[in-house]
Amino acid sequence: MDILYINEKEKATRLLEEARRSSTFWSFFIGSTLTSTIPGISIAGPDPEGTLLTPTLDVEYLELGKPRTMPIIPVTPEGLPTPAIITRAMMRRIQLPHLIINAGAHAEPLVPHVSLPSRIVANPVNSGKALPLSNVRGLLEESKQLARNISGAADVHALGESIPGGTTTALAILEGLGYDAYGKVSSASPNNPHELKIKLVREGLSKCSGTNIDEVLACIGDPVHIAMAGYLTGALESGRRVILAGGTQMTAVAAIAKALGAEFDGNVIIATTAWVAMDKSSDIASISRQIGIPVVAANMSFGDAPYPGLRKFDEGYVKEGVGAGGSIVITHLLTGLGMRDLAKLVYDEYLHLMSS
Repeated sequence: MDILYINEKEKATRLLEEARRSSTFWSFFIGSTLTSTIPGISIAGPDPEGTLLTPTLDVEYLELGKPRTMPIIPVTPEGLPTPAIITRAMMRRIQLPHLIINAGAHAEPLVPHVSLPSRIVANPVNSGKALPLSNVRGLLEESKQLARNISGAADVHALGESIPGGTTTALAILEGLGYDAYGKVSSASPNNPHELKIKLVREGLSKCSGTNIDEVLACIGDPVHIAMAGYLTGALESGRRVILAGGTQMTAVAAIAKALGAEFDGNVIIATTAWVAMDKSSDIASISRQIGIPVVAANMSFGDAPYPGLRKFDEGYVKEGVGAGGSIVITHLLTGLGMRDLAKLVYDEYLHLMSS
């Protein structure tokens, strides 16, 4: 089975069929949170400090096939490549129009992009002062307006992200909005640091005094989830359908949008990878059911990959990011190619990457 239906199969099937017959536009959001520099939280970079550059390098590689800010490909400490390798392989096959949106990256990417005026690097989630309230409100409104402005570009808008430390801030957002998420968010590591995440989130939430959505986000949020939720809200208000291309972080985006009054009505879906959907250390099905949003997963495996670095995906490393799962699902819908053929596109991209 190429597509796994994790939650609300009927709604998911209907939206995917509509996406297959419709035009699609990609938006990739990047941003940074100092949460990723806390040792043990993120392996989305060579070391904790290096995670701050990962979003910038991800989208430069996505656009150009190699980063410009630094001549290195984002890797884990074990040397595993960024999941952007999957997205780039899919995008090269279907060549959809797309936009990079900087919500608060540590470094401005050296490729064409839109920078939101209220962009900001977030403070650590345990500080209880992640973002100024004015930036939260600005990011929500600016991204909502951006979605309205470009909604006519396509019938379906697919949203991807790159923000190391994002599953920890997603956990904080979900818990801050009243969802049961402890022990349920994913990780780029096979050893999901739940205890550390929960400790940091509880510390941050204990310092929150406000109860309004924007006050909670200012306390423990990050710029990417906030901006994506604003964009999602604006796209839905413009009558568009949205594919949230990512893992458990996308449940936080949906949770914010729902708290802002967005009505999904079968027009939003989360599309992730089987590595997230089948991950025993997380539970995207449980979180998505609480929110009321369908989830599908691209049933891709790299078990037969000729490269050990890619086979590590099947061992629980990386799993998702930069729209990887959603890009596979969309490419499958638009080309009819099965997962084995799509995986070969990634193998070719990996070979090109390693030989360049």
